[in-house]
Amino acid sequence: MGREIISKFREKPKTKTAWRAMWLGLVALFIPQFLGIFAAVIRPAIDQASNENIGAAAGFCLLAAAFIITVLALVIGIKAFKKGERSWVLWLGFVPAILSGAFWVLMIVGELIFPH
Repeated sequence: MGREIISKFREKPKTKTAWRAMWLGLVALFIPQFLGIFAAVIRPAIDQASNENIGAAAGFCLLAAAFIITVLALVIGIKAFKKGERSWVLWLGFVPAILSGAFWVLMIVGELIFPH
């Protein structure tokens, strides 16, 4: 038999895992916008001030952090779902994490098929 459902959609979650999944999923949703601002505004300012290419390393670290946060959001969301959470809080974070995860998969596949 399946696991018992501990919260329905209209209820608040019963576990902290669902809240963590929500926050990580929302962060995973908004990180690409921050990376765009970083690449357009902050990185050129860092490179110009330092006269070196430090911005590229910082951008790569932010990109890796975005990927890790997306993976964590997916793992924690799946964990909460398996525990029986079905609240709106879980879905508020889990759906953006799924979309962000799909973006990363397509991005990696695109880089493997069409490297530049």
